[in-house]
Amino acid sequence: MPKKRQLLNNPFLATLTGVLLNGYGELVRRTSRIRIQADPEVDRLLHEANAPIIYAIWHCHVFFLPLVRLYARKPISVLLSSHRDAQIVGVAARMRGLELVEGSSTRGGTRAYRQLLALLRGGDSVCITPDGPKGPALKLKAGIVHLAQKSGCAVVPVAAACTRMRRIKTWDQTLLPLPFGRCVLELGPPIYISPESPLDDQLAQLAAALNDTVHRASGNLLSSA
Repeated sequence: MPKKRQLLNNPFLATLTGVLLNGYGELVRRTSRIRIQADPEVDRLLHEANAPIIYAIWHCHVFFLPLVRLYARKPISVLLSSHRDAQIVGVAARMRGLELVEGSSTRGGTRAYRQLLALLRGGDSVCITPDGPKGPALKLKAGIVHLAQKSGCAVVPVAAACTRMRRIKTWDQTLLPLPFGRCVLELGPPIYISPESPLDDQLAQLAAALNDTVHRASGNLLSSA
């Protein structure tokens, strides 16, 4: 733990770690067979209607966010905690073409919410890990529902599966893909959040959609063997 704290407090070491993380991501991308499976309505929203989208992905799949950018071929801003350890991820994310909005439910959340809403109203898509930054894992927080209701934008659930991977010992058991495997990135059907429905119902609907997308990603990975 002291070594980790020393790393986080040293901007140079933190940046270097982010650069190495980006290099590892590029190694995985270049050596893996990657398949991106998107619902046809997502394709239509993105490439025909040119509509901004709220991508939602469980925090344990955060390593795959650059693949969403690769699929969209458009700018995407990612909500990232302003905590020091998240800054390492931020270095790698920027190097992989993602824009960052800093904030979380415990620090800078209101400012981040306003930034995300402004981006969506300006026509840009955003991505949120709705159980981040510290969990509980696979339990949605209300912010994504409020953002969808206020913006009127569709929420697209995203998940990934891969044949070669490790689970990192973090609160969410982050999935780390290994080189020379097969990966599937799944983008499920868009969901529109009704302003009239109770919040608990909306959270349950979104959670079910995310979990369904996880299962579809795993199924498509098996079927593509």
